[in-house]
Amino acid sequence: MLGLVAALVIDLSQQRLSAFDGGGRLLYAAPVSTGLAATPTPTGTFRVASRYVLTSLTAPDYRIPNVPNVLCLGGGGLRPDAVCIHPAPWQERAGERFGVRRSHGCIRASSATARWLFERVAVGTPVRVQE
Repeated sequence: MLGLVAALVIDLSQQRLSAFDGGGRLLYAAPVSTGLAATPTPTGTFRVASRYVLTSLTAPDYRIPNVPNVLCLGGGGLRPDAVCIHPAPWQERAGERFGVRRSHGCIRASSATARWLFERVAVGTPVRVQE
């Protein structure tokens, strides 16, 4: 089923991810949590550059091992694997809803949304991040 999604749009003002097919029809939409003001999610046109069945998310102040279903963006001046669409099970366990800015710049999704995307989004899929 991989490749069903032809494009993704991340709307920062709405804190919403939308997935479209090749005809521009909406396939899926879900709330996400993007970067805080101090660590904003970059805007622009990117592509899915890498897919990880399981990976560690790291930054100077954290390391989260074994995160499944991670899609990382590339192009548009992004460093490899610096901005990813990934599940945030710790956010779910804490009862913190999506649709609110919470991240260090990545695009956090529910585990169900991350799994849905991972099963349908190929490397090279365009991703537009807009205000």
